[in-house]
Amino acid sequence: MNKRRKLLKQLAASIPVWILTRRGYATDKKVPQDFFRERTLGVVNDVQKSADGIECRIDHMRLRISFVTDQIVRITATQNRDWSKAASLMRADIKDKPGVIRTSDDGKTYALHSPKMSVKLDRTTGAISFWGADGKLLLEEAKVSPRAFEKVAIVKSVPDPATVKTVKTVDGERQVADTYVQKIDRDAWKATAGFKFRDNEALYGLGFDETDDLNLRGKSKRLYQHNLRIVVPFVVSTRGYGLLFDTYSVLTFADGREGTSFTSNAVDDLDYYFVQGPSMDGAIAGYRRLTGAASMLPKWAYGYMQSKERYVTQDEVLATTMQFRDRNIPLDVIVQDWNYWMSNRWGSFVPDATRYPDIAAMTKAVHDMNARVMISIWPNPSPLDPPGKAFKDNGYTLPGTDYVDFFQRKAGDLYFDNVWNYLGRHGIDAWWCDSTEPEVADWSGSKRPQNADDVNIQALAKLMDAQLLNAYALVDSQSLYRNWRKRVPNQRLVNLTRSGYAGSQAVGAVVWTGDISAKWPVLAQQVVALQSFSASGTPYVTFDIGAFFVKRKDRWFWDGDYEGGVADLGYRELYTRWLQLGVFLPMCRSHGADTPREPWHFGEPGTPFYDAILESIHLRYRLLPHIYSRAGLVYLNGASFIRPVAFVFPDDLRTHDLKTQMLFGDSVMLSPVLAPMYYAARSAPIETAARTREVYLPKGIWIDFWTGQALGGGQTIIADAPLARMPIHVRAGSVIPMGPVMRYASEIVDAPIELRVYPGADGEYIYYEDAGDGWGYEHGEYTLTHMRWNDASRKLTIGRRQGGFPGMKERREFQVVVVNASAGRGLYRANQATNIVINDGRAATVATGRR
Repeated sequence: MNKRRKLLKQLAASIPVWILTRRGYATDKKVPQDFFRERTLGVVNDVQKSADGIECRIDHMRLRISFVTDQIVRITATQNRDWSKAASLMRADIKDKPGVIRTSDDGKTYALHSPKMSVKLDRTTGAISFWGADGKLLLEEAKVSPRAFEKVAIVKSVPDPATVKTVKTVDGERQVADTYVQKIDRDAWKATAGFKFRDNEALYGLGFDETDDLNLRGKSKRLYQHNLRIVVPFVVSTRGYGLLFDTYSVLTFADGREGTSFTSNAVDDLDYYFVQGPSMDGAIAGYRRLTGAASMLPKWAYGYMQSKERYVTQDEVLATTMQFRDRNIPLDVIVQDWNYWMSNRWGSFVPDATRYPDIAAMTKAVHDMNARVMISIWPNPSPLDPPGKAFKDNGYTLPGTDYVDFFQRKAGDLYFDNVWNYLGRHGIDAWWCDSTEPEVADWSGSKRPQNADDVNIQALAKLMDAQLLNAYALVDSQSLYRNWRKRVPNQRLVNLTRSGYAGSQAVGAVVWTGDISAKWPVLAQQVVALQSFSASGTPYVTFDIGAFFVKRKDRWFWDGDYEGGVADLGYRELYTRWLQLGVFLPMCRSHGADTPREPWHFGEPGTPFYDAILESIHLRYRLLPHIYSRAGLVYLNGASFIRPVAFVFPDDLRTHDLKTQMLFGDSVMLSPVLAPMYYAARSAPIETAARTREVYLPKGIWIDFWTGQALGGGQTIIADAPLARMPIHVRAGSVIPMGPVMRYASEIVDAPIELRVYPGADGEYIYYEDAGDGWGYEHGEYTLTHMRWNDASRKLTIGRRQGGFPGMKERREFQVVVVNASAGRGLYRANQATNIVINDGRAATVATGRR
């Protein structure tokens, strides 16, 4: 026995530390003393039961398995003596409790069973596996290395006040420190969770970045906040489950032949949730249960928004709004971008009195034209103004910067008090929280550094705690939401912000994809970014229609292809195609630098680009009943606006990495045009390009939105794509409510609703209505009308209206149109409805006749 011990010690001396790490040991550069005990590595000991799960020990590690609900399981592991007591920034309260958790133990496997799923713990390896109610294996941790810990030092950076200076960047003036004194503040852990995914299993999520990675299999990513990136530590699988990591540090994802790992750079505990769907949509709904339901926007915020970089005076804001009204172009929101403050007062709350002499008069005039005002606010108010100086004096800024430290509640409250006093009380309706990343270190120079990830992470680490590097925008949005609801209790919050995190959807945040460039490949990449972010569980995502940078300058990111701006016919075509996709986003907003964006700059009525742009905006308003109904389900059921096609067809391998198409809601297939067909840059005509694109239609029957033609699925078709049309196909069995073209969302409150029924299969639809603003929907103040189409009998059943809300219209006219090649196709209302129903809340069945 002594010889064996001696041999084990000799062998251990040559074992690399990283191997011990992969077996779950702390790597403090010393071999653990009890490594030489005669026992099997990873053996599970000291199992203690609780009402919702178990806690046990595996070597030096404590492991906890607890059911949050019957379908959500929390896995927590730590090398510390005690569990972390830090509050989660992303978690929402869940009132439901799991049912009775049964346990079993055969000596090899410890199993926990809820009414909906099972979790099994391998007593030999310490690996956990997750099983469906049908007994099928869904996911398993890596058997060789299910989890690993490496001790790391958390370094605190203290700026030298003498080196703090103001610098000018593309994102405006910022205060930075040249010199920091760094010291070790405490120890934490670099924690890794390892998994083994199945072949042909696709993964989506983790937010978005500059790549066109849709299916994450085979990919590696370092996840941190950036102008062009937003991190959400959640993935969803085509096998119908999701994984959420409760971490705020830099996260590294790596998927390869040997397995998959998720590594948090700095945590106290490894903490993740397994969310059983059992569908992909169900997994998204479970994510929302964990992090909060997506709050609804006011109805006007789903209308068209006009923005640019930038309107210079309040007179220009009013004149632009007036032009929309004079030209009968729909508009709900006019946006005031940065630099409304005085020169050299970047981010100030105080408008320049020479250009904006009366904000209250400006907002009133816009309101009188039945539009709203959004204004840009920055988290780094100039310290040259008294409000900005107060943050510095009170220690309410991040070290060495003028960025407000929203991790301090009092700092966030003071920030909102200033926002309200200088802007909000004068009638501003919506907020654009720009630049919500405290540092983007590579956002300069003609070339991006090859080690950009390292440069950006190191710069962020000087400003914030390593365990919170990805959380800044989240606490910013949470602060705005908390204060807004306190100050304006009857109006929903609209917060457009450049960054976010898990939980942002619960506090009224709408994120956009950053300052992108006007290039066709970028538009194609954006189609992927939208899907990836939505698959991360966060539904409110948008982009700058037409891209932010249109021209090319001496910065690596300022890389547009159109020096002539809107005068370039090539840019007009790109913009038109960008807008056609933007019609279907939760927020439809034109914005960017270098060139005007208002529709009349693209031509006059009767010219191709102008007419195509107007038709897209008109389509947005016709679809508002459908978009708003979807918004209701996004809140109530955890639904999504944008979905990868694989969400509906997870068993169709051709959908797993279908980057150029996506679904709106349950059934509308969008196939944006992603290459020029008429003009290249500098207005160069394209003579030979076909005005078509390939579209893959999964199994089933699909109906061309523009022609009414029914097409069989399971094939790739060539779809017509003239300038005014993005290919759109609707799945048979769908019901799409459409309203009239309006100048603003509330112009016609009792308009008849055209119910387009797409025949060829049975289908269901839920029509949602509420007051359009206020928080009553959170307390059940809304109506749901369930509709069911029976294709064999050609009957549409409109169910009894459920619920009610203040101001509800007791009677609603539904004009039922069964779509075919001569009715219910395209933008415009059908000449004659198949049936007209005056719905007074009672159930009705509509017989639409023969095929």
